[in-house]
Amino acid sequence: MAKIINFPNSPKSAAQIEAEAMELKKITTEISLQAAMRSPIWEYYEFTADDLECLEQFGEVMEFPPDVAARIITKLTKIIKTEPIDEPY
Repeated sequence: MAKIINFPNSPKSAAQIEAEAMELKKITTEISLQAAMRSPIWEYYEFTADDLECLEQFGEVMEFPPDVAARIITKLTKIIKTEPIDEPY
C-alpha cells in the first residue's frame, strides 16, 4: 500500500484521505479478482462496475500472476466481442 507521510500534529487533507481510500479499493479489487480467477468456475464470473473501473484506473500498477492475468484478458475480450462497436479502434 502506498504510504502517505503526514507531518506530526497536522490533520490529513481531503486529498490524502481520498488517495488512501482509492488505494484500499485497488487492493481489495486486486485480491477479489485473484480469488475469482483462480476459482474452478472462473468462466462464469461477471465483472462488476467497480472491477472495471479499478482495472481502467489502476490496471498498469495492479499485479496479477500470469494465469490470473490471462483469464482477466480472456474475460475482457469476451465482453468487447459481445458489445456492439460503433467506431473502429
